[in-house]
Amino acid sequence: MKKVQIILSLIISACFIYFVFQNIDFSQVREILMDINYVLIVPAVVVQLASYWVRSMRWAFMLRSIKRIKSAKLFPIICISYMANNVLPLRIGEFVRAFLVGKKERLSKTGAFSTILLERIYDGLTLLLFLGATAILFPFPAWVKRIGFVTAIVFCIALLFVIGLVIFKNFTLNLIKKSTSIFGKKISEKLNNILEQFVIGLDVIKDKKSLIPIAFFSLVIWMMEGFLFFSIAQAFDYSSTIYLALFVLVVVNLGIMIPSSPGYVGTFEYFCTKALGVFNVTKESALSYALVLRIFQYIPITVLGFFFLLKEGISLSQMVKQEQDVTINSGEKIV
Repeated sequence: MKKVQIILSLIISACFIYFVFQNIDFSQVREILMDINYVLIVPAVVVQLASYWVRSMRWAFMLRSIKRIKSAKLFPIICISYMANNVLPLRIGEFVRAFLVGKKERLSKTGAFSTILLERIYDGLTLLLFLGATAILFPFPAWVKRIGFVTAIVFCIALLFVIGLVIFKNFTLNLIKKSTSIFGKKISEKLNNILEQFVIGLDVIKDKKSLIPIAFFSLVIWMMEGFLFFSIAQAFDYSSTIYLALFVLVVVNLGIMIPSSPGYVGTFEYFCTKALGVFNVTKESALSYALVLRIFQYIPITVLGFFFLLKEGISLSQMVKQEQDVTINSGEKIV
């Protein structure tokens, strides 16, 4: 991991924190935090944790093109990866997940990583589906609808590119092979091996029947995630809780795609407060909501991830080193 990237991520987080904390009455934030009904949130935390099991089911389905793996084996890996995203910078958890499944199940790490990227595309499209549904039913400002439209185009283009990459695999591989030949035979073969393993991980979308289960899992996952946002909105006694929760869910999860410090510090709070501002929530109340959401979303999965990490006998320093190993060993054969 490059020090420059880490420093840049910290600067980004610091900038967002500055914007969030501007003109905030912290005494009022403290009063709000002491006054809300935390009992309403507890069941939602259980549901939110269960969503990681559903994620493991979806990932098992997506990995079938490489190797059939039981979701019970993937659940600990997913928990570790989300914990890594919470305590390490630059979303390194995605690389850790690819490394761990590759090492434990003896399959291509690059192929596994491609399924993770495909997951992110499905997640983005599902979130945009939620945004579209709420935009129809709730009178959002015009700028909100424009942002949703532009983001939808980006994710659709990404999905079409992936589909085209799989359908025209031989053509793409030949094109890449010719393009990389100028770097010499050894480098060209290495690049082609990486791309080939990457495309194999996307083969699941060749089967039209697979699109429905993956879409269904994605819908269930984000409904379970949204239940936590909804329950916290109820605890704060906000109005229009369903629309508010779905909108905040979408904005926060799209916003934290920006590389930042561990746990998305700064970006998480900024986009959460900005989304609540659309519903005329005060800055103090919005920041309180963001802090409560962070605690209940951050701590449970981080603790669970550390538990599975200890069982695996891996240290955090080893996890950082594993980021590069995804690429270094990407030429290995799939079992």
